[in-house]
Amino acid sequence: MVLAGEFPPDERVEKEIESLQNAGFTVAIAAYTMQNKPAVELYHDYVIYRKKISQRVYKSSAAALILPFYFNFWYKFLDSILKKEQFHFIHIHDLPLSKTGYQLARKHNLKLVCDQHEYYSNWIVRTRHYNKGMGKIIRTFSNWSKYERRYLRKADLVITVADSLKEIYIRQVKVSPEKVITLPNTPRMCDFNLSNVDEDIVGKYKNKFVLFYGGSLDELRGIDFILQGVSRLKQEIPDLLFLVAGKENRTFNLQSFVSQYRVENEVEYVGWVPLSLLSSYVAASNICLFVPRANNMEINNTIATKIYQYAAMGKPVIVSEARLMKEFVEENKLGFSVHFGNVEEFCQSIMKIRSSPEITEHIKSKAVKIAEKYSWEKTSIEFLKYYDHLKN
Repeated sequence: MVLAGEFPPDERVEKEIESLQNAGFTVAIAAYTMQNKPAVELYHDYVIYRKKISQRVYKSSAAALILPFYFNFWYKFLDSILKKEQFHFIHIHDLPLSKTGYQLARKHNLKLVCDQHEYYSNWIVRTRHYNKGMGKIIRTFSNWSKYERRYLRKADLVITVADSLKEIYIRQVKVSPEKVITLPNTPRMCDFNLSNVDEDIVGKYKNKFVLFYGGSLDELRGIDFILQGVSRLKQEIPDLLFLVAGKENRTFNLQSFVSQYRVENEVEYVGWVPLSLLSSYVAASNICLFVPRANNMEINNTIATKIYQYAAMGKPVIVSEARLMKEFVEENKLGFSVHFGNVEEFCQSIMKIRSSPEITEHIKSKAVKIAEKYSWEKTSIEFLKYYDHLKN
């Protein structure tokens, strides 16, 4: 497996490795590091290979389709491993290194698996670094859609996170239908269940009415929209607290938005939370949130992991009008969807849940069934079947 990032942690990658190991596969993973981590490490019965990446090479990744430095770094790193060790698959996480994976698959006679955590070509053009200064120029000369079509078609297996994205890869990217599968990023039942809770964490917030967001922090997540709502609600809910867990993108500063909306007393940022404790923060909350702007194909055709996690813990959920997440929440009667930017609608939904305890009790009563139905243990079955088929 190849992951363009620090490892661990990465919940999806770790779940895939665990499932493959349980199915009898031997797995190793290659990742870059900017820290002083060991070059080779045995971790949970699998090997992690790491190579230190310089800031110069790391920053060049945005221009990988123009400048050679990033691809060269990865090719040399992975080739050195493949010359010494025997593998049957090269499993690339996310789109950018698909080209490198294809080149090495041909050289070393490997099966190529391209694991798409998101609809990358649709996502990257909306990122902040592609929409300011030099990034706009880089975006003009970086045709990720063309790159996506070229290399995903060459894969032996393409993994995506939702059936609707699977259809996009088949219809628009022209990947052969028999080569695409769906692997939703659902939680493991052992991680998200009503008994896996740290009572100290829950007790810390017992006197607060807690709105919770857990996940990456960047401009695409609707955090500023939530803070506008918090600013308005703080007069009506004296014990209101917006609890935020996650890692800030390097271009995003939560505190600047907190100051802008004057909600310093109503926001607590706990930073990145390990998976083992995340369910406890969800359990401590009254309402869980994910309200991104629903203005692109990628966000309308995926269900974020956090939605499944919230549901498994029996918490009311408020989402934006992003299509699949809206459908999931409304069809399962887990909460409400609101239109991004409509602060009044957002606040009304919060107040409705707060004033109607029966809503929360009804959702909580369904948590065990939801957790089982949308669990990794069930949704990973097709993934393992395809891997088993490819090895023969």
